[in-house]
Amino acid sequence: MKLSQLKHWLKADGGKVPTCILTSYAGCSDYLMEVEFKNQLEPLKHENDEMIRFQSIEQVKELLRPLGITSVVLRVTDPYDEFSPDGQLSDCREDMVISL
Repeated sequence: MKLSQLKHWLKADGGKVPTCILTSYAGCSDYLMEVEFKNQLEPLKHENDEMIRFQSIEQVKELLRPLGITSVVLRVTDPYDEFSPDGQLSDCREDMVISL
């Protein structure tokens, strides 16, 4: 989903705010954003179809707060966390809500 599409959708949908997932991968220094659209996650992109990358949560806040989005789900993905403490397979990710 392009940023311009998200802005248009937020204005047209009467204030309904979609779920935004901010993903952080272990070993990477930036964050990627996905927006839930029709029960699927769509990566947030620039107009040239390049994915928008954030260097900090502050950058996310600067972009999304003016649009009326006040929280995101931070999803931390660690591909090295293969097993949980009880020996069962882990899904290697943790979600938490972050207020902007």
